Amino acid sequence: MKPLIEYNEKKVEKGEAERIHYTGFDENADKNTVISHFALHTRDSKRKDKNMHISLNFPIEDNSKLSNDFLKEISFEYLQKLGFPETHPYIIYRHFDAFQQHIHIVCPKIIEGKKIINDSNLYLRSQKITRELEIKHDLLQVSNVKNSVKKIPEDIQIKEQIADVLDKRKRYSYAVDYIIKNYHPISISEFNSQLKLVGLEIITNSYLNKDNVEMTGYQYKLDGSNDLPLNASTLYSNPGEKKLKKLFANNKRYRVRRETEIKEYIFNKVFSKYHHLTHDQFAKELEKIDVEIKYTYKNEEVAAYRIFDKRENLFYKPSGIDRNLSYGNLKDKFGAKIVRNYKYHNATLLFVLDKKYKELYPNHSKELNAQHYVMFMAKNGMYPDVYNGKLRFNNYSNKNPSESDYTAPIPIVLKKLDFNEISNLVHSKNYRSQVWQYQKELINEKVEMVPEKGLSELLLKGIDKLIDLLDIKEKSTTSNKPKKQNL
Repeated sequence: MKPLIEYNEKKVEKGEAERIHYTGFDENADKNTVISHFALHTRDSKRKDKNMHISLNFPIEDNSKLSNDFLKEISFEYLQKLGFPETHPYIIYRHFDAFQQHIHIVCPKIIEGKKIINDSNLYLRSQKITRELEIKHDLLQVSNVKNSVKKIPEDIQIKEQIADVLDKRKRYSYAVDYIIKNYHPISISEFNSQLKLVGLEIITNSYLNKDNVEMTGYQYKLDGSNDLPLNASTLYSNPGEKKLKKLFANNKRYRVRRETEIKEYIFNKVFSKYHHLTHDQFAKELEKIDVEIKYTYKNEEVAAYRIFDKRENLFYKPSGIDRNLSYGNLKDKFGAKIVRNYKYHNATLLFVLDKKYKELYPNHSKELNAQHYVMFMAKNGMYPDVYNGKLRFNNYSNKNPSESDYTAPIPIVLKKLDFNEISNLVHSKNYRSQVWQYQKELINEKVEMVPEKGLSELLLKGIDKLIDLLDIKEKSTTSNKPKKQNL
C-alpha cells in the first residue's frame, strides 16, 4: 500500500493531483494515517496482492461534466458493481497531469478478515461496468469511437506563445501526451509530423554527460517560432530520449497491424469486388478504412500513388507495406470503366440476406420453408436460377450474367418450389419497384411474409369465409322481414 499512496501524494505535493475523497477517520488525514488504516484492514490476510490501484479515464468530450462530486459518485458506483461493500475503505485522487481527465482509486482487495474480492476476469468485468456507467451517466461510449479519425480538441492546440511558465509547462505537457496516447509514431520524424497537429515541434541537441558519453536531448517549442523551448524533463511525463525509444519500439506492433489491415483490405476486399475499376473508385473504397489515396501524374496520366493514413496523419509508401502494392504491379487493375466481380458481389449479397432471413424468421429454414426463403430472396432482387438440377442466385442488376457470376449452389430440394409464383414475381413489369419497396420495408423491419400453407388449408379457409358471408347475407335479409304479430 505504501508505494501506491506515496505515488499519488507526491502528485498532490507537486500540484499535479488532488485528493477528492477518503473513507477514513479524517478526510484530511496525512499519508501515514491512510497507510496505517489500510494496513489494519488487511492485517488478517497473508496474501501478497492485498491492494488495488485503479485508474478511470474519461474522454475529452466529457470534461465539462466531471465535477469532483460526479467523480466521487461514479467511483462509488464502479466499486459497488465490482463487488465491494458500501463501507469499504478507499481513497480517490483526481490527476491533472494529462489533458484527458482521470482519477486514481486506491483500496484494499480484502473485504473483511481474510475474505478477498472476486478478482477473476477483472479486466473484462471492469470493461463491462464502465460501458454500463457510460450509458447511465450519458458519457461518450468509448467502444463506439475506437479506430475513428481523431479530431484534435480545440483546447489542446497551442496557437500562440504562452508567457506564464507554469501554464506553458502544463499546456505543453497536455499537448505532447495527447499525441503520445492517441497516435503511434515509430520515428522522430513521424512524431514531429504528428506534433504539428497540436502546434508543437520537437528539436534535438547533442551533449556530453558526466561520463563524457554523447547523449541526445529533446526540447519542445511552438511550431515555426523562435519561442524559448522547454526541456523534455520539465514536462509531466518526461518525453525524452528514453521514453520515446520505448514508445517507438512498442508502436511498431501497431504499425504492422495497420499496414496488414490496409494490404488485406485492398487485395481481399477491393480487388475481389472488382475485376477493373477507376482510380476514383479505388480512392473511394479506401476511404472506408480512413485511408486517402494521393496520385502522382506524368503526362496527365497516373504514374504512382501514396497512401495517407488519416488515423495517424502519416504517409505510407505502398511498396513499403508490400511490394505487390506498387503502382507498377497494380496498374492492370485500373481502367476507364468499373467492371464488377459479380461472383463476389452476389455471394456477399446472399450472405447478408441469408443472415437477415434467419434474424427475421428464426423458426424458418431454407430446407423446411424453401418457397418462403426463395421468395424472400427474389423480393430482395436475387434472381433464382436452376443449373444442373441445383438452385443458384444472381442479382437483378447484373443483366447478362456469365456462368462464373452466379453464387454457389443452394441446398434446396427443387420439388418443394412453386416456380410459377416465383416466375410471376421476377418477370412482372414493376419488379424493380417491388424490390426497392421491399428493401425499404426491410430496413425499417416492417417485413411480413405469410408462411407457406397447404392447398387444403387455403381451401378450408376460403370455404369458412364463404359461409361467413352467406350467414351475414341471410341475417340481413331476414332482419328486413316484418315480424309476425300474435292475433
